[in-house]
Amino acid sequence: MHFAVMRADKVRSAGHLANLVRHATRELPPDNADPSLKHLNRTLAGAATADGGMGAFRELWPTKRRRDAVLAIEYVMSASPEWWEQASDQHKTDFVHSSIRWLEGKYGAENIVSVTLHRDEVTPHLSVFVVPLKEGKLNASKFIGNRSQMAEDQTTYAASLKHLGIVRGIEKSQAEHVKPS
Repeated sequence: MHFAVMRADKVRSAGHLANLVRHATRELPPDNADPSLKHLNRTLAGAATADGGMGAFRELWPTKRRRDAVLAIEYVMSASPEWWEQASDQHKTDFVHSSIRWLEGKYGAENIVSVTLHRDEVTPHLSVFVVPLKEGKLNASKFIGNRSQMAEDQTTYAASLKHLGIVRGIEKSQAEHVKPS
């Protein structure tokens, strides 16, 4: 079985966001990325540089906002490594388009700041940044909510990939994301 993988993290500070965008643009390359494969990465939406990306965020952010507001949500979207090994180029392209469509349905295309396909790590994945803007205000709780909303997001995201042979992981699993060392 091939599983959908989706992780969402709230980003509350511009400094932290800038570092994450540098990571996504590979201006700050991760230790687990193979530099010789960097040319395989693709910026699919938004700026290809951290400065350009941060400029796009600033354009979307309301001038008045709470100090503790969530400025962005970072998504990492992928599938089981075995799926990437056996999938056709057309299925990989369809994975990317289906993932973006899912995010557009949730946030609106206008709130997706950047989408990057990383193929320089062991498992290819999308790195996506969105601004949780609702009615002119930053409101991450409307989009991410609580555990049950996040679980529902896992379910609907996997459903959007079902046609590719990708399914949802075990609900209420005790598995935790482990950052690469």
